[in-house]
Amino acid sequence: MKKLKVSIKNLILALILISIALFIFFSYNGKVFQFIRQGKRINILVLGCDELKFTKHADVIMLLSYEPRTRFLDILSIPRDTKVPCSKELSWRGYRKISEIYALVYRKSKTIGEACLSSKKTIENVLEMEIPFYLQINYQGVIDIIDTIGGVTVNIDEPMDYDDYAGDFHIHFTVGEKGLKGDEVLKYIRFRDRLLGDRGRIERQQKLLKLLMGKLTEAKVLLKIPQIYRNIKDNIWTNLNFWDFLALANEVRSFHYENLRVQSLPGKSEYIRGTDYWIPDEKMSEEVVQVIMNSYRIGWKTSRSVYSGEKLGRIAKVEVWNATNRKDLAYNVQRKLRQYGIDAVRWGNFGIYKKYTIVIDRLGDVELAHKVAK
Repeated sequence: MKKLKVSIKNLILALILISIALFIFFSYNGKVFQFIRQGKRINILVLGCDELKFTKHADVIMLLSYEPRTRFLDILSIPRDTKVPCSKELSWRGYRKISEIYALVYRKSKTIGEACLSSKKTIENVLEMEIPFYLQINYQGVIDIIDTIGGVTVNIDEPMDYDDYAGDFHIHFTVGEKGLKGDEVLKYIRFRDRLLGDRGRIERQQKLLKLLMGKLTEAKVLLKIPQIYRNIKDNIWTNLNFWDFLALANEVRSFHYENLRVQSLPGKSEYIRGTDYWIPDEKMSEEVVQVIMNSYRIGWKTSRSVYSGEKLGRIAKVEVWNATNRKDLAYNVQRKLRQYGIDAVRWGNFGIYKKYTIVIDRLGDVELAHKVAK
């Protein structure tokens, strides 16, 4: 019995020493851990790239902005056709699509790191926000992540059909709930429908990211973090190290799904000299950045109490789309909604004229939708 007590004491002491050692190791080897300890916002640029023979394109562009003080995560999607000025570091002048910046730099330097840094600097200039970290992942990396966690279940709300016989690439999904493997998920997020175009693809990418965040909070998936890292390390390029990933995984462990907000860079589509561009709305984009940077103040102060978040019983999250020819209508409506304690996460021009206002309830909460409509 005495030996057993001594063994237990030694085990506890060993665990304490290991914990202290890990804390010190995290502190000195992980920048992310230092950010978390200091309560500093963590901004990570995520680039999803294709694998073409002669170059690479940034097919998916997202900003992950994490507030460690409140454990609140913002995801901002940036359309790949976003029109941006070429930075001084580049030898090109004028404007380009944001996805082209990566391709041009990679073609010239043949270095993924240089392409990532140029994309990061360009987006920092557009958003006027410092982004310390970046992560570029190719298609195979996405497949490996999905397969390692056992796939995901996606609700497909419209038929998806596409055939590229020259490239031997085919997409065929029927409506309904589907369990998708890695290669199927890649097809799902790459599909571009005719009506919504890039906006529809961004919505599917955001939906997938939400599903992944939900899966990563599961204990059995958290245990696979080291395995996920091993499987994807050859398919990613990042300035995050292994200890940074462990620190982020530790944050995910206690992350609450309701602390996730998804938005897109506001703007409109324009056809300029034979090329489709996404033109950012400077005023609305500045508003989005302010919303993200102020996420440590969870819960908006309201000027009225009639339909505040408390009166609604819970905070409503809505999207506002302008289906009229009235300028800045969606922008003005989302500002008004925030005065009532309603969180408008996305807004912009719908692109198709509608005669009547439509309120769509996507959560099955008719009572809340009715109060928002009023």
